[in-house]
This record gives sequence, C-alpha cells and structure tokens, in this order.
Amino acid sequence: METSLVKTYFFKNQKDLKILFSGKAICGSLHSFGPAVRPNYIIHIVTDGKGRYQLDNESYEVSAGQGFIIPPDTRTFYQADKEDPWNYYWIGFEGTLAEFYLNALGCNGHHPVFQAENVSRITEIIEESFSWDQESLFAELMLSARLYEFLALFKQNAGSSGVKDQARNPHIQEAIAFIRSNYATQMTVQSLAEALSLNRSYLSSIFKQEMGVTLQQYLTDHRLTRAAELLSLNNFTIDEIAEYSGYRDPLVFSKAFKRKFSITPTAYRKMEYEKQEQFNEKTAHRF
Repeated sequence: METSLVKTYFFKNQKDLKILFSGKAICGSLHSFGPAVRPNYIIHIVTDGKGRYQLDNESYEVSAGQGFIIPPDTRTFYQADKEDPWNYYWIGFEGTLAEFYLNALGCNGHHPVFQAENVSRITEIIEESFSWDQESLFAELMLSARLYEFLALFKQNAGSSGVKDQARNPHIQEAIAFIRSNYATQMTVQSLAEALSLNRSYLSSIFKQEMGVTLQQYLTDHRLTRAAELLSLNNFTIDEIAEYSGYRDPLVFSKAFKRKFSITPTAYRKMEYEKQEQFNEKTAHRF
C-alpha cells in the first residue's frame, strides 16, 4: 500500500494538452498497482528507492532519478522494491497533441523508462499544482503552462518510433485522439465520424478490423476506465463523475459501470477508500 496525496482537475477549455491529475506517494514494501489499463498518459518520477515496472510483457527496473510512462489503453503493473521501496511523483494528462509531444521527446511504449533530469524542478511543478484552484481560468492557464514545462524538461531520446500498438491507419489515430479529448461530451459514433468527415460505416469497419473492438465499445471502455480512475482519486459525487465521464444519466452510468467491473460505483469507491485508509493508519506522519 501507499500513503499518497492526489489532486484532480476538470478543465474543459484545453484540448491540445490537458492536465488531469497530479500526486505524490510514499510506498510500502512490495506495494503494487495493477495490472490495470489507464485511459490517459501518466508519467511517474521516482525520487527515492526503486521498483519494477511492467508494460505488457516487458519488465523494467526503475530507481531514484528515473521515470516511467504509462501509455493509455495498455496493460501495466508496477511494484515497489521489497528492501528499498520507492517514493514517486506523478502527473496524468491527455490531449490531441500528447502523443505527438511524447514521441518527439522519445517517451513512449518503446522507451517507457528514462533518466529524469532536473528532478527538483519537476517535483516543484507537481507540488505547485496542488495549490491551484481548479475553478479559476487563471489556474487553468498556469497549470497548462506548467504541463508544457514539465514535458520540456525531459531529455530527448533518439530512435523513438511511436507508442506500442499504435494504430497504423491515420483515420484510426484521429478517431482515438478525438475520443480521448471529447469522451466527456455527448459524442456518439455518428458525431465522431462527422467530426472527422468520414462515413460512419467505413470508420466503424476499419476501426473494428484494426483495434479488435467496435468504436462504441472503445468509447464506452474509455469512459468507464476514466470513471474508475476518478472514483479512486477524489470525493466527487457519483452524479458528478458520471457527467465527467460522458454520462448524463447517473443510472445508465451505474449500470454500465457494474457490467464492466462487476461492482457498483459506490461499492468500488468504498473498496478503494478502505484499502487506502488501512495503509494510511500504518504509515501516518511519514509525509
């Protein structure tokens, strides 16, 4: 388990690159997360200790001064070392340009672990993010600037060739980017096709052929995975999380969530909260 501090943000004006949440954690021996699939990018920066990060079937050792990236829609698992458990900071984000910037920086599924330079400034940026009022337009602009600075601090790695399992068809890449940036709206498969100026049947066909799931399944899974993430990160009501995840009817949301996770949103939150509380009692005063 871990003792952690998390701040979640809900900004609607940013599409190119948008911060979703940030946090820091002190981990206990062998504390782990996953296996899990996340709907957005997350970058962890390890400040102390070491641990193991698994991306699909590849395993990596990560220690203080290094970082690792979690790409969206990819199964990952990470675990603190038994003797020297890690502490880390993290930041989650999404946007139509997120993949482009990360590929340009060499931080992707082919190069998921990297040497983090300017660690002190990186952690300062995340610490600063905890204090901003997310309802303020000024805060939205400042946090957006901090996210760009955060990415700019990474040392470029040569030889990057894209995120693992990246769709080859540009239409599918555009569809995925659009879903990740607009899942919280009342978008449908039809409105997605219209936004991309493509025939719905054609887009649905090539998407299913390459991705192995229908567009509607992908959109639903993305929304519900994001909802599960929100349930474990903050105290917003179920109705609010339903809306943030693209559902206008909380009852429809709850039924869809239970179909996917075999547990209601309320029970899921309670389970995550109890796990966190049990460990917090053991590790109080460590921050």
